[in-house]
Parts: sequence; structure tokens; C-alpha cells
Amino acid sequence: MHIIYQTALITHIVGITLMAGTTLVEYLLTRRFWKLYVGEGLRGVTTNEEGFNFHLLVNIGIVLLILSGVTMFVITHGLFGNQIWFQIKIALIVVIAINGSLVGRKQDAKLKHLISRKKLHQGYAQGPDNRKEDLLKIKIRLDLFYIAQLCMFLAIFTLSVFKFN
Repeated sequence: MHIIYQTALITHIVGITLMAGTTLVEYLLTRRFWKLYVGEGLRGVTTNEEGFNFHLLVNIGIVLLILSGVTMFVITHGLFGNQIWFQIKIALIVVIAINGSLVGRKQDAKLKHLISRKKLHQGYAQGPDNRKEDLLKIKIRLDLFYIAQLCMFLAIFTLSVFKFN
């Protein structure tokens, strides 16, 4: 049983690290996109279109995290279930998943939609003021989204290491 627990723990760490690492990479790529988009519109749009499907990596991380977490919970007979640090950790993981699905993906889809509309109808260098305002709103929301996600991941790592009660 001990080897199964250790394997589940390693898988758990890999899952959360995959999720957090992918989120950090997405954030850095998004910042790069905005920098290129402001300076060299076409290059920024091209960079955004060529993106890898990072949502797949996050989903793999979630699956690894849940399966390994349930395995460890069963092996330990719910030992950590009543501890506050564990309950907060679970709540944060749920909030991260919901926030990613409802906020992050929605803003990403809006950004891709606005960029494709601008590319098809307006060219790269021009566009109405309301489109610029919409892009600015998306940029602000994405920045807040990524910062919130990364802060929650940091809280999860901290709770997992120190196991506050």
C-alpha cells in the first residue's frame, strides 16, 4: 500500500504542477501577445493563432490531480479530510477549475473572436474605438484571471507543504 500511496503522491504533484506551470506559460504568452499586438499588430495576431491547446494540458493535470487525490484519500481513510488546510485546498482547486472554465476560456474566446473580426473586416492597423475598448477590457480581465489563478496555485502549494490547522 505504501508504494501505491507514494506513486499517487508523485502523480498528484505532477498534476498540480502541470496545471500551475501551464497557467504560468499561458500568462507569459498572453503578455507577449499584447506586447506584439500593440507594436506589430499582424505579428501579435499570428502569434495568438499559432498557440498550442494549453487547455488540454490543464485538463490532463486536473485528471491526474483528482485520480491521485482520491487514491490517497482512500488509502489514508480520509485522514486529512477534516483538516482545515485540506478543505481550503480542495475549495481552491474547485475555484481554479470553475474560474478557468467560466472566466479564462470565455475571455480567450472573446479575444480570438475580436481578433478574427478585426482581421476579416478592418485590417490590422485600424478599427473602431469600441473594439479597442473591448480589447482593453479583455486584456484587463485576462490579466486579473491569470494573477488570481497563480495566487491560488501558490496558496495550494503553501497549504500542502505547511499543512496549517
